[in-house]
Amino acid sequence: MTCQRCLDEASVHLTETVEGLRRELHLCVRCARKAGLVLPESPPKLGLDQVVEGLIIAHVGELVGELAELTCPDCGVRFMEFRTLGKLGCPTDYQVFSKGLLPLMARSHGATRHVGKVPTRPTVASDRVRLRLRSEFRASIALEDYERAASLRDLLRSKDADR
Repeated sequence: MTCQRCLDEASVHLTETVEGLRRELHLCVRCARKAGLVLPESPPKLGLDQVVEGLIIAHVGELVGELAELTCPDCGVRFMEFRTLGKLGCPTDYQVFSKGLLPLMARSHGATRHVGKVPTRPTVASDRVRLRLRSEFRASIALEDYERAASLRDLLRSKDADR
């Protein structure tokens, strides 16, 4: 886009609507200053983390600081991972992240109480142990502790065989 006064590169773009008519003005920095516009010396610096934080605050609200610290004790999923990936790790996440999940469910489903199918087999302590082992297994792979990962894999396989 070129400046409407001197045909240099336009870097200031103004749009105004007066009595239903839209008017656009494209000026270079020099012409904008001549026109009396006050321009900042340098553009604002926004890091990616600030942009992401702003988006999360817009969608979650003031609970961001409190929720960002939460981690499920059973599967190890953090609330921010859920917000990024859109997937929970285990049934315990619903209780741990309830402050952040209830408003989301109310907005998307119109209710916060489950009225659908219920599992025929109740969740038992061994399921929580299995989830914790899987979490440790993933963590050991991430830390490249392959010996521990192999022993955890074998332990998980033996627990699955016991079912």
